Amino acid sequence: MAEVHWVTSRQVEAFIRQLDSIPSPAATDALERLSSNEDLRSWRSRLLDAAYRQSAVRREAEFRHCTIEQAIQTLDNLKPANAADLAALTTEHLREIARNIRDGNTSDWRQYWNVDRHNRHRPQEPKPEDGCRDALLSDLRHRLTPLDIDAQPEGRYADDKRADIRVSFGGFNVPVEIKRSSHRDLWSAVRRQLIPRYTRDPGSDGYGIYLVFWFGRERCQTPESRRRPQDAAELAERLRETLSRDEARKISIRVVDVSPPPPSGAEAHGTEAERNGA
Repeated sequence: MAEVHWVTSRQVEAFIRQLDSIPSPAATDALERLSSNEDLRSWRSRLLDAAYRQSAVRREAEFRHCTIEQAIQTLDNLKPANAADLAALTTEHLREIARNIRDGNTSDWRQYWNVDRHNRHRPQEPKPEDGCRDALLSDLRHRLTPLDIDAQPEGRYADDKRADIRVSFGGFNVPVEIKRSSHRDLWSAVRRQLIPRYTRDPGSDGYGIYLVFWFGRERCQTPESRRRPQDAAELAERLRETLSRDEARKISIRVVDVSPPPPSGAEAHGTEAERNGA
């Protein structure tokens, strides 16, 4: 008869603490396997937290300064030298794309809405999340491809999880997690998806981007016990407030305002006429 060894909760906690302090790929693999083990469901949250902490320890241990050539390329705004550069560059391009959507003269915000029954681009319902991602990805690729930076949908990460967009260059990458402002996980996806699932990848060095499409105040998920944000800027600020100081160093929040602009006088008159059957 096999000998049975009983392990207390205190011992399990000690084992987890030991693993999350070891800066080795073996410890990373062990924590990933344990966190996906169905027999350890009650420990999953703790194991995911340990995996995130261990990845930070490993990144610090494996950190290497960039070469002189890499530094020169970065200063010349040519190629990113590390995941931090890649994240900053991607975030800046997303900022410019968001500004063009909001303030450009081509009404790019329409790309994120479904057409009406007459095939006209009047805002009826927001496009599904994948449709919004594809529209944004097209603009992002247009900017990144000349720099030899790759951007792909549904990048694969630890435990066979997939980020909405994976931006990669030179062996490092940055995951981009996307949500519509109406998504039920709007306020929790940074901590439950982006950080534990994707930024654990050694190639990301802990960097990641959380991008939200703002469709207007009435289409925004309300956080528990708090009022609904009034605009895209307030939503971005309140999402940043959910991050710790260390997390805010590596996680960027970007809210893209794709809400319809207020109608002009003529447009408002036309809309009213259509409603009255004119």
